[in-house]
This record gives sequence, structure tokens and C-alpha cells, in this order.
Amino acid sequence: MKYLVAGSTGLIGKNLINILSANNDVIALARRNYQFPKNVEQLILDYDKNYELPKADHLFICLGFPVELLDLVIMRQSVKKLFYKVDYDYVCNLADQAKLSGIENISVISSVGAHAKSLNYYLKTKGLMEQKLKNLNFKKLNIFQPSHLLGERDKPQGHDVKLFEDVTNFSGQFLFGPLKKFKNVAAEDIAELMAKKSSDSSNGINIYTRLDV
Repeated sequence: MKYLVAGSTGLIGKNLINILSANNDVIALARRNYQFPKNVEQLILDYDKNYELPKADHLFICLGFPVELLDLVIMRQSVKKLFYKVDYDYVCNLADQAKLSGIENISVISSVGAHAKSLNYYLKTKGLMEQKLKNLNFKKLNIFQPSHLLGERDKPQGHDVKLFEDVTNFSGQFLFGPLKKFKNVAAEDIAELMAKKSSDSSNGINIYTRLDV
């Protein structure tokens, strides 16, 4: 199988690259040179310019603007434009280019609670992105809606994030049934789920949350 991974230097993308490259041909789409495994091909893209995607069996879109914790609740005006550019424009443009390249199957990272009519800017943008991709009629569209992601990031996290994770890791023990989808989840677990679901027979639109890990 031949896979393309956009957002390949991010928390989920890096894990996904490592999983997929063990037994598949993988092209990492990146904005800068990065030290990927030796058997991974690297394609440098400038998402602000015109580009074409190579033909592949599946495209994984793991792009996301690194918003701060408080922006998830009430996003600052200075952040909104940058966030929308990455999480809507870049993601939707990738999906459009995938269509033009004949790629029939894609997976995308969204968020738990995403909805096009949400009053929360973060969740509304994610919901609008999902809506756009659904309208492109891919053979398979896998939408992953993780909660807060756990894992080692390139940039150190602030004390507020560490405190948030400590509190929510504890409180998550008391979430049961459907509420379990809001529990923190390891980025590696989401990456493994993405890899697994990309090769199964579930065509059409599929939505996965932490409950599927």
C-alpha cells in the first residue's frame, strides 16, 4: 500500500509514520526537512502555494494549528485567522487535491464535539471542515474525533497544560459509557486506530472517537 501523511511532524503524524512505514510505502508531506525513518520518502509542500499530490491508496490529514489551552474555550481574535487557515483551509485544500489526484480514501483528524453549528469557534471550525469533506464524496472518509491528546511533543508544554492533564487524567476515571469519549487519549493509540481503519472494508463516512480505541 502507498500512503501519504500530511502533518507528519505533529504528535499523531509522527506516530502514524512509524506505524505505517513498517510494511508500506509512505510519503511524508512536510513544510520543512525532518528526520523521518530512512524508508520514508519526504515531500516538502508549501500549503500557501499551488501544489499537486502524488497518487496513493490513502491520504492521512493530521494538520492542526497549535492553539493554547484557553483558546479551546474562547479563542482570541489574533489566533482565529491562523487557526482557520490551518484547520479549515489547509485541510480542505488537501482533500480537494486528493480528489484531483484520484485518491479515493482519506482519514482526517477532527475533534470530539465538532459541529458546524457549535457556538465554540474551535469546534465549529472542525465541524465545518468535516462537512466540507463529506460533500466531496470519497470512497472512504474516516473522521477521527479524539479528546485531549497525550504524548511527547517537540515543544515543551506549559504548566497550565500539565496541570490540566493531571486533573483530567484523574477525573477521567469517573467518566463512563458515552462520556468516556471525552477522556484524554494517547496520540499513539489514535495513530494505531487510523492505520487499522484505513485498511478495513468500511467504505463511506466513518466517525471514530476514543470509544473505538
